[in-house]
Amino acid sequence: MKRILYIIAVLLLVFAYMGCNEEDYTIHRIAAPSNLTATRGDTSVFLKWDRVEGASFYTLVRGLNVIADSLLTEYYEDDSAPDTLTEYRIYAVDNMGWRSQTYASDSGYLGIPDGILPRVPSQFKASTDDVRGCVLSWSEGRFATSYQLYKNGEFYIDVVGNEFVDIDASTDLAKYTLYSENRNGISINGISADGKKAYLCLDDFEEYENGSILQPWTQIADRTMFYTEGDPKIVEGTAYSGTKSLLISNGKVQILHDWGGAQYEGFYAISFMARKNTGEFNVYSSYGTNEIYSDVNNWTKYTYRTGLVSVGEAFNLTIESRTDASELYVDDFSIEYIAAP
Repeated sequence: MKRILYIIAVLLLVFAYMGCNEEDYTIHRIAAPSNLTATRGDTSVFLKWDRVEGASFYTLVRGLNVIADSLLTEYYEDDSAPDTLTEYRIYAVDNMGWRSQTYASDSGYLGIPDGILPRVPSQFKASTDDVRGCVLSWSEGRFATSYQLYKNGEFYIDVVGNEFVDIDASTDLAKYTLYSENRNGISINGISADGKKAYLCLDDFEEYENGSILQPWTQIADRTMFYTEGDPKIVEGTAYSGTKSLLISNGKVQILHDWGGAQYEGFYAISFMARKNTGEFNVYSSYGTNEIYSDVNNWTKYTYRTGLVSVGEAFNLTIESRTDASELYVDDFSIEYIAAP
């Protein structure tokens, strides 16, 4: 028992000795700099801070990058500063290489020199596959504070930032041109891209075999199907565009947007081209449409717009030709999303 107590006593003495000789490095950490200021200049950001007693040098960080190490002075000129607001941090370092545990910080960016026009933006992109509209994005032009956007050669809108969604874009290609802008004027050159809004769905019947029957519950897009009665048939030689159209005789075709319903709140426009030389056809929908047309000798476009549709809500439109055996031709069936104002 005495031996066990002796061993415990020895261990306690060893631990006490080690604790007395353990050095807490945080006690010896050098003080952090203070009062860092970042002053905006035309072509540089000027930084200065208070001297730290015992500092061998300073380390300066901009954003996530060290931009100056081993600084021996309490000031620095950043001639590669960005023209957007960025955080600067300054640390003190002692002669043992220990860096201050904390830092001083300030934010700064370049000023815009008088008479200097902004640089043209780069990487300008215009979407063609977004049903919400044409999504425009770009990389910032140096010295730009905003952007002027032109559409098909005419001024369209002033934009701040580097993205814009043209919710009024049509489904036809448009030419967008972007210029940088600041208080001195706009960039000498612009950058252009072609874009448009995508249809939610568009079926011109070109993908079907000639003479084939458009079967009930034919899916044509996500959440969108055709329901048919009377065996409507794909035929060549009578199309509005392309080579094929849909022939209805004593039957109907219904387009349904369902199975989860609308993804976006807003309005939806269902359009199609139709021709029936003699006789009538009826168009009706789940949102109140009920029209009868007769003797449509030439291809005519019909467009029907829903009321405000909530997310998840379904809607449909039907074209029916049953009162006579005359042939009704339909082409370019589409649904277009229209953003709510």
